[in-house]
Amino acid sequence: MKKLLLCLCAFLAFTACDNKKETASNIKPTIKIGAILPLSGDLAIWGNSEKQGLLLAKENLPPELKNQYELVFEDSSNANKNIQHLAQKLISIDRVDAVITMFDPAANIVGPMASANKIIHFGQSWFPQYVTDEYNYNVYADMRAEAHLIADYLANKGIQKAYLFTVNQTGFIGGTDILKKFLQEKNIAYQETTFNFGQTDFRTDIVKTQSFGAEAYIIGAFAPEADILTKQLKQINGKNIIVTGLDLGLNIANKSLYEGSVFGSPAMPNKSFLKAYQAKYNDENYLFGATVGYVSFNAIVHAFEKNIGQDKQVIATFLNTEPDIPTIYDEKIVKNNGLIYIPSKLLTITNDQIVTYEE
Repeated sequence: MKKLLLCLCAFLAFTACDNKKETASNIKPTIKIGAILPLSGDLAIWGNSEKQGLLLAKENLPPELKNQYELVFEDSSNANKNIQHLAQKLISIDRVDAVITMFDPAANIVGPMASANKIIHFGQSWFPQYVTDEYNYNVYADMRAEAHLIADYLANKGIQKAYLFTVNQTGFIGGTDILKKFLQEKNIAYQETTFNFGQTDFRTDIVKTQSFGAEAYIIGAFAPEADILTKQLKQINGKNIIVTGLDLGLNIANKSLYEGSVFGSPAMPNKSFLKAYQAKYNDENYLFGATVGYVSFNAIVHAFEKNIGQDKQVIATFLNTEPDIPTIYDEKIVKNNGLIYIPSKLLTITNDQIVTYEE
């Protein structure tokens, strides 16, 4: 009897051990993707849009993948002093395999850290100085292409004088500098004003535009400052003024305010993305951050799924040489090593809807 019990116990132990091995073999490896975004503060509307795009991308992953993917979010509050600390936490404590950042300061801080620690980094910058090796990638519209579209539009409209309002933020200031060169080439005279986040009264600056004789106004700014400025411009200078923007078009909650205005912008994503985004968040006013997050997440997943194992050097080399990046645009994304360019378009508001501008 004792021998029978011993045999039975041994059999059960062997079966349990075998089941554990089988269960363990069925567990998918987890790839952790950290995201450092301004989820509070002046730029929270942008950071939360990218967070929503990342969550939607994760939700839409097919079930048959060989890895499972986890997102770890950190709030930078758009304070540069927080970014290095948050990146170090993601790398050392959370042990992430990739990091996604938003805007120039974060990308330029995290880029060298990604290289040193051999992890994948996807940033979003008009001026991607951090893209120096196979570990760093930038997903964004080409600022030169956007600025060229705006200058051509104004020239075709016969505009001879334009006034530029630019928020004191690295990306917009750099974009305005590029635009000014194109305006000069088109013989369009310009004057400019730079303002800080939080400004609510632009009336003194608008008086300057009247003495200059401005025929068009180019706004490089985020909401709410862009909305306040546009409203005051139209109150003082009339409803039919020409307002254009650098990357302003997808940051519009009050679209009727911008009816007829034209924006240099990343192209609109395809209808399937827009439908899924609106269904999940009950919001048709998606921002370009959502699409950048969606593309970045899927590019990282694409690289890990196409390669055996999780060797970051292998993944980095693959991303650097892979010509095809998953997209949600009808136009093809242009990839030049670490630079991944979303197509640039002119957008406008017609009947309270964002549409592609056509002459």
